[in-house]
Amino acid sequence: MKERLLIKCDTTIYADEITNLLIENNIVSRQHDEGQDQNPGAYGAITGIAIYVFEKDYEKAVEIINPIIDSRNESHVWCPKCGSYNVSAIAASNKYGTAIALWCIFLVLIPGLYLVWANDLGIRSTIADYIALSMFISFFIVAFLGKISNANYICKDCNKQYFGKFLPIN
Repeated sequence: MKERLLIKCDTTIYADEITNLLIENNIVSRQHDEGQDQNPGAYGAITGIAIYVFEKDYEKAVEIINPIIDSRNESHVWCPKCGSYNVSAIAASNKYGTAIALWCIFLVLIPGLYLVWANDLGIRSTIADYIALSMFISFFIVAFLGKISNANYICKDCNKQYFGKFLPIN
């Protein structure tokens, strides 16, 4: 029997969702992961997991997967941990983000300028060295321990928080 390409999925979670739906409706399908092929680029620049069905089942398969495709097109954000589209945006807490960023610039700029020009200006001293060192250490404390922004997406199924579309916070 002749096979026909039904869909090319960008993630294994999406491909498994389509395949499981086809199995539930008694349609035989075959997956081909183009990213694992030994001839890279044979399928074009954008590879994915291709799902093939028999030509006699193609129309029925298209009708079955259309709701999944429509829901995926509506929600581009999905949870990379569990694959759920039940993801909602949460407000990023960057109330003091500008002030923290400016303070970090100050804490790096002043010690940097001191180290470059201290000998030329004749202001080098042990106390100034310690102040510059403490400002530089303070930069790392403020920059890495101070929360400039928090996660902006949360999965309602697994409660995982994400920054951007696919980067887990924890």
